[in-house]
Amino acid sequence: MRINTICPDYISSLGGPSYVCNSLLEAMSTSGLDVSLYCVSSDNGAHRHFHRLSMPLWAKPIGYRLFSEDKWAKYTEWRYLRSFKDKDIAYLWEPTSIETYKTIKSAGHIILSESVNTHQATSKVILDTEYQRLGLRPAHGIDEKSIAKECAKLELVDYMFSPSPEVTKSLLAANVASRKIIQSSFGLGPKNVLLPEEVASRAGRTGLTAIFVGRIGIRKGVHLLLEYWVKAGIKGKLKLVGNIEPSASRLVEPYLNRHGIEHVPFTNDLRQVYLSADAFLFPSLEEGSPLVTYLALGAGLPSLVSPMGGGGVIEDGKEGMVVEPHDADKWIDSIRKLFSDPGLRLQLSSNAYNKAGEYLWGNVGRRRGESLLAILAGRTGFNCI
Repeated sequence: MRINTICPDYISSLGGPSYVCNSLLEAMSTSGLDVSLYCVSSDNGAHRHFHRLSMPLWAKPIGYRLFSEDKWAKYTEWRYLRSFKDKDIAYLWEPTSIETYKTIKSAGHIILSESVNTHQATSKVILDTEYQRLGLRPAHGIDEKSIAKECAKLELVDYMFSPSPEVTKSLLAANVASRKIIQSSFGLGPKNVLLPEEVASRAGRTGLTAIFVGRIGIRKGVHLLLEYWVKAGIKGKLKLVGNIEPSASRLVEPYLNRHGIEHVPFTNDLRQVYLSADAFLFPSLEEGSPLVTYLALGAGLPSLVSPMGGGGVIEDGKEGMVVEPHDADKWIDSIRKLFSDPGLRLQLSSNAYNKAGEYLWGNVGRRRGESLLAILAGRTGFNCI
């Protein structure tokens, strides 16, 4: 049995769905599963032995000048469809086309997919409500057509990995059968785990810094965080790390002139960002299972997050505090408590750091492989060998 995978995109080493896909397959391969990944091309540092590149590494300087991203994606799907053997499991990542789903289904292969974010039907309701509350025109890009396309793909899928309880809830709300859903998680790499002495060095600090990491926009709830931070009135610094989305600029920029609020544009050096922080704040309205939250575990940061922002890995009272994003009073009280109680910060930090190993990509990939094999072994007439 081979897990024959497609991500008709460029594989990055810096994050995003393609990075997640690559990390999971590497871990599954290391645990003994036969995997392959059909993709357009990859960063040199992200290239793995199981890649089947449409654009060779040496051709990257000219590849996208010769053909568009869309043409490379279609070529990758064409190559992928020609690659199948009898026992292959098809593992499909976005932006694979519905036509490819249908072709694979008609050929009789088991289809596995990845639900990176909440179902778009759930996302649209959450985001429409928030944009309306703010008196803004929705700028999230989700429409009925995209929801229908997602539903059509999920109809064809035999199983899907869900990376968090919130994603699972959204799938069930969209009438996806529970038997199709494999509960899992995302993860982090060993290099994303700080050294014990680096985590311990925070104990002697006097000026405390909280960080928000990600796209600075309405979906991530940063406008709520800024309001809560100012009302909390604590002594400390809030760093917003990431690029400001145009739809949120009018809400965010007035706060950036305030003392104690700093904007750091997108950076690849997140290790230094987490190393310099004392707490992680993330009131996201809609997520899958955000990688930045796993990084908070690896950095031993106490977290204050929304249920979506916690991604299923932050447990309330253990690694942090989980508060509904619109519960202003509780957010303000929790910020004050987190910054005023060094004993609480230390306990949450220790719990977070001790939990990080559970979510190393190697462990996540192994657990996914075991879950998949157990399900397949229960299918009548299916032999995993």
